[in-house]
Amino acid sequence: MLFDLDGTLVDTEPLLHQCLSEVLGTAGVPPGAVRPEELRGRDVAGNLARLCGLARPPLDPGELYARVSRRLLDRLRPGIAPLPGAVGLLRSLRRAGVPCALVSSSYRALVDAALPSLGDAAFAVTVAGDEVTHPKPHPEPYLVAAARLGVAPDACVAVEDSAAGLRSGRAAGCATVAVAATAEPVTLAVPDLTALTVARLRETTQRRGAPT
Repeated sequence: MLFDLDGTLVDTEPLLHQCLSEVLGTAGVPPGAVRPEELRGRDVAGNLARLCGLARPPLDPGELYARVSRRLLDRLRPGIAPLPGAVGLLRSLRRAGVPCALVSSSYRALVDAALPSLGDAAFAVTVAGDEVTHPKPHPEPYLVAAARLGVAPDACVAVEDSAAGLRSGRAAGCATVAVAATAEPVTLAVPDLTALTVARLRETTQRRGAPT
């Protein structure tokens, strides 16, 4: 099983939006100019380039990332509540002997800061956005995760909350589960992780021919 992190297992997105708004606000960018839905699930470098262009004069992407990530890391270290059903599902998968990987667009430092909030829910593999050449929605992140698990992509399920992440998983050949409203064709859509079980996730690998 392959899981996205932000917005799927932990709700870091409001914190990120807050940090972005604070930093960009000092550069004269009004809060309403930063739209979370336009950033969700996309590669960090691309988002930085777009956001830097909002400032006058434009910010340097490296400077913006450093300033935002410092703030975000400070707020992640005390811990953040996992989204409903996340910890229980990951523990059930571990007890069932199902190998799991984390596939995030966030960079390694932020992934490692968020992971302790999931308690003892261990991943055999974690792939961060700065560890691939082509981030989501390209299939590379999910292909890399499946290869490191030693599992064929078409035997994997990608659990995502964003359109970009779902496209990435689908392009890699995985069955896809959306845990948020989406217009993307997916194998299964659920309101949140509490609706998923080990059996239900396994069943999704047999349903890829009939997206919902």
